[in-house]
Amino acid sequence: MKKVLILSISCLLCVSCMPEKNSKEQKAIDSLTIANEQLKHGYEDLLSDINDINAGFQQMSDTEERINSISFDEKGETKSNVPTQNIKENMEFIVQLLEDNKKKIALLESKLTDATYSSEQLQTMVNSLKQQMEEKQQEIISLKNQLVEKNIQIGKMGTQIDNLVKENTSVKNENTQIKQENDSVKSENRSVKDENQKVKQENETVKSENEAVKSENQAVKTENEKVKKENQEKEAILANQDAQINTAYYVFGTKKELKERNILSNGEILTKSNFDKGYFTKIDIRNTTTIRLASKRAEVLSKHPAGSYSLLKDATGDITLKVISPSDFWSLTKYLVVKVK
Repeated sequence: MKKVLILSISCLLCVSCMPEKNSKEQKAIDSLTIANEQLKHGYEDLLSDINDINAGFQQMSDTEERINSISFDEKGETKSNVPTQNIKENMEFIVQLLEDNKKKIALLESKLTDATYSSEQLQTMVNSLKQQMEEKQQEIISLKNQLVEKNIQIGKMGTQIDNLVKENTSVKNENTQIKQENDSVKSENRSVKDENQKVKQENETVKSENEAVKSENQAVKTENEKVKKENQEKEAILANQDAQINTAYYVFGTKKELKERNILSNGEILTKSNFDKGYFTKIDIRNTTTIRLASKRAEVLSKHPAGSYSLLKDATGDITLKVISPSDFWSLTKYLVVKVK
């Protein structure tokens, strides 16, 4: 009788241990599933943030172009019947866009402190956006000074724009501090990674002890591979977007050649939707700053800011177009059209 009682108690103790192991394994599975979903949505948010920031920069460029297209007389009055109030409102709109983009870039950079989303490609994109921000601030300050020279009063907006210079220095100092904080966070993340590795080893132990959850672990592994693949695809999208941002096109030809390909029509360029895009040469503006025109005479037909380029003659008299400031030169259009003779 005693032997039977002891055996029964032993069986009960063994059975009571099984739910605890199953519960621990299920918690680990649930945690990994939630992490996968958060990672997927996180990268989608990053892509959306970058698109919003680029759209903001484009709106700034479009508004600057509208202001630059206005002609003034010696008294500062517009020749095109555009009220000065409209110019002030456009400047206010540009400054508001600039402030919004600064906040968005700061938020985007704070997200990259999370080791989950950290990657060299993403950091390069953010650095490029910050560089564009600094260049855009200088453009707006220059535009404000031009308006002041033409006696266009923009009131408090002038002071607000001047403060951008001081803010720019402050932001650089803040970025240095943020970088130091990021290094600290990365160190903490390494500790978390070590802890996660320890948990993974425990999960493997539980897996060997409980064969019943083997199939569930395999499902989680498959999901991890799926998320990894999706993340790689998203990084490819980011790389493609970076390439598009820095892609431009140029073409040079005689007046007859440009007309034949619907690039030049009635003295205007690119007015027809069926112009020959295949006649243009595709370039990366970061790598291409000189274009040999193989001609003695050349005229740039597309719009590019003065001082952003120059036409130079070599020893044979042939002309080469030299891009002095790529960011300025390509700010108005990504299509360069040159008529040669």
